Amino acid sequence: MWRIPGALFWARLGWAGKSPVAPGTMATALVGIPCAWVLATLPKPAAIGIILLLFVFGCRVAGEAEQQLQQHDPGEVVIDELIGYLITMIGFPVTLKSFLIGFVAFRIFDIFKPWPVKTLGEKIKGGPGVVMDDVGAGLYAHALVWLALKLWP
Repeated sequence: MWRIPGALFWARLGWAGKSPVAPGTMATALVGIPCAWVLATLPKPAAIGIILLLFVFGCRVAGEAEQQLQQHDPGEVVIDELIGYLITMIGFPVTLKSFLIGFVAFRIFDIFKPWPVKTLGEKIKGGPGVVMDDVGAGLYAHALVWLALKLWP
């Protein structure tokens, strides 16, 4: 199978994954928020298409990073946080309130991994397992953002 040049760099989202403090949170803040803002400027089908492509790419580079680092779901692999946060924010308005609620909700669901999110990361091996628990956390967070924006317009 062909290798992706710089897979570890992409999996870490540059240097965000090397943050000495909370690399997942740093990646979500430094990369996820700006990317969500850019996606919000696109038509929804284009934004969904980009997230799907990023999902495929993220699974691949996360799997290669696991092999290179010889660890399952290493903390410095943070491309999954980007994907999860983009899923959290898809379709919501670009406001400070929506971005903050989305950020906090995603980080809570990603850190605590309620059922079945935790199971996704444990049962699925390789790169897809690294990414899928963040997809699940992103879906839970998306629902919470939707509810919060409905109840608190």
